[in-house]
Amino acid sequence: MQTLLGQLNAVPGVMGCLVCSPGGQLLAHAFPPVFDEATLVDAAKALSQSAAGLATVTGNVRMLDLRCETARIVARPLAGASLLFLCAPGTNLQPLAISASVAAPKLEKLVATRPAPGGAPASAKQPAPSGGQLFAAVQRINAVIERKRLDAFKTRGEIAMKAGFGLGFIDAETPDDANKLAKLKAAASAVLGEPI
Repeated sequence: MQTLLGQLNAVPGVMGCLVCSPGGQLLAHAFPPVFDEATLVDAAKALSQSAAGLATVTGNVRMLDLRCETARIVARPLAGASLLFLCAPGTNLQPLAISASVAAPKLEKLVATRPAPGGAPASAKQPAPSGGQLFAAVQRINAVIERKRLDAFKTRGEIAMKAGFGLGFIDAETPDDANKLAKLKAAASAVLGEPI
């Protein structure tokens, strides 16, 4: 994994990159010694928390680009992990996106075969959270929005207004509620024009 991260650091403008688990565990990094391990661990936790929340609110996220005055932070989801880059403010995103796309399958394979804390590969130890019926309905809604190429923010907002609650508040751990589920299905079907 270090070799791949080192190659990604060679992209013009990249100062460092890291890979973290969905739970916020720092799996690997290629940052200069100026960045201490505690700061990188905090960044990994913040990334995992933000990525989960963002995906719940907007649906699938392919790449996140945060521009600041002195830096640019780019995050890309991977299967079972996230990849974060710290870049110079004027970094050209296209070469970075191409390099990240080439490295992503290799990183995903390494993450899947990485031993979990108990000793077995992460893919064997941690099944994906299944969630309840409410969460499954939100996932189906996101899939329809993506398939129809609708504006996710606007469409999810319309559904939320009809249902009486925000879709962003529903995650894999949200307990099921038959009344909320019925309202969500009715609202989504009305907005999307097909049953959910």
